[in-house]
Amino acid sequence: MFSFVSVFPLVVVVAVHAAAPRPNFIVFFADDMGYSQPSALSDKSPFAGDNGTIRTPNLDKLGAEGVVFTSWYSAFHVCSPSRAAMLTGRLPVRSGIGYVGDGSNGVFTDISMGGLPLNETTVATSLRRAGYTTGMVGKYHLGVRDEFLPTNHGFDSYYGIPFSCDMGISAFNYRNHSSPPFQARPLPLLANLTILEQPVNLATLTARYTKAVLDFVSAASAKAAPFYLYVAFNHVHAPNFRSEKFCGSSARGPVGDAAQEMDAAIGEIMTGVSALGLDESVVYFFSSDNGAPLSNDGHGNGPLRDGKTTTWEGGIRVPGAVRWKGTLVPRISDVVVTTYDIFPTIHAMAGVTLPDVTIDGKDLTPVLMNSSTESQHDCVFHYHSSQDRSGTSGPNGLAAVRCGNYKAHFFTKSTTRGAPVPDGLHDPPILFNLVLDVGETHPIDNTSSLYRTTMAGIKAAVKTHLASVDVVPCQMHAADKCHIDTLASVCVGGNNMSVAICKDINSKAKFPDWPVCTSDPEYYGSTSCREQNQDCIAKCMPHTL
Repeated sequence: MFSFVSVFPLVVVVAVHAAAPRPNFIVFFADDMGYSQPSALSDKSPFAGDNGTIRTPNLDKLGAEGVVFTSWYSAFHVCSPSRAAMLTGRLPVRSGIGYVGDGSNGVFTDISMGGLPLNETTVATSLRRAGYTTGMVGKYHLGVRDEFLPTNHGFDSYYGIPFSCDMGISAFNYRNHSSPPFQARPLPLLANLTILEQPVNLATLTARYTKAVLDFVSAASAKAAPFYLYVAFNHVHAPNFRSEKFCGSSARGPVGDAAQEMDAAIGEIMTGVSALGLDESVVYFFSSDNGAPLSNDGHGNGPLRDGKTTTWEGGIRVPGAVRWKGTLVPRISDVVVTTYDIFPTIHAMAGVTLPDVTIDGKDLTPVLMNSSTESQHDCVFHYHSSQDRSGTSGPNGLAAVRCGNYKAHFFTKSTTRGAPVPDGLHDPPILFNLVLDVGETHPIDNTSSLYRTTMAGIKAAVKTHLASVDVVPCQMHAADKCHIDTLASVCVGGNNMSVAICKDINSKAKFPDWPVCTSDPEYYGSTSCREQNQDCIAKCMPHTL
């Protein structure tokens, strides 16, 4: 446990009329769910269930009763930076998260020294100070040291896996991570700062997440105080674990099974909330941290180009919907919105003043409540590598910018092979009209007047944006090459085995066949299962050795 001095900016509650109680909030956040993986967030939406192979009826219902956004953008192409932005309303470059290079892929490991800085105000911090009960269930991935975990970032309670489900070994991911920083440590399940299981029984995890959510909502509603709950599923990140009930349930295979298990959990949660009489007092948000990785099963992003780890549309454009039954008019919106818009939107709905820092997100209430068709963003900015000093991934790591219908690429790095656009810097930048060319296959002629006029506006926006970005500590990179590689004031990241989450450091003596830290070896699954299937399908769980 760590102690620290609070450095959060003052949060002010705006007076609201007594006859209008403040709403509750539940934010559903999927992991690696691509643009086309929900089956249909509403009848006219472009989300096609990966060509009809995935069915998500509960997400479809959420969308049909709310506002579905066709141009919802993540803040980053991988998860830790995206999650930081969603919780703070700020692009991850402002918190020093998202550096890619020298062994870092932009996310925190299970032995990261860095995390979401304590001087960042999360939405949970703001709302708790305004009288809300706050909780988180699921994947966190913003640091593993005690001071960075959710209960030190505004959440009254936390239940979940603190990083990706492939960052530790389990029955579904029985691999010997022999190269640092991915050592052979079992995957932990935490309740606040207490390790409950190691490895976690993944076959029962989603059901337990669902119970934790409903227990939280029931307890919070009994207090007669508003609540905010962040539900971050580990689905549909590889290795795509699932319970026996959903094993083989989808024509898409493991990733489809995982998507359908998550959807069922969302349905059970919404049914439980409704049974408590709260259906019209809860604002639901749904989105994904980034696009689907093409390495998962090669599908999931529909008409969009490429996938996770890129700033092509497939890496950053994700499914998104907001439901507030009885208040929002159900519809499809083509307005450009972002994950980090959730932060100011919740503040506005709750009547809470924003913290006195630069907020990149925009209040979506004009779009949600008044059916505005105008984007609140003039431009949205997509970094490949935050704080990059080299300039080899765009200006200060800024790779792509969308302004209105147009998107310019200053840098690209593809995961697809044989792409007509080579990796690297682009001078002149590549420009697309996304309304006419959502697949980014037909660049605008860079000798045309349209190109010159459009790029002049985009470059001016880039200049203004970069001038607003302060120099801050880098949370990803170690100190040894900090000022060679990054624009950061100092680097406080890197990896260190001393911070590994470990329930029983002496477990090797008790369970010699298993890695150190093991407390629940039965949740590795059976030997025969591993021999038959490296990813160990759910029907093998929970067999003992």
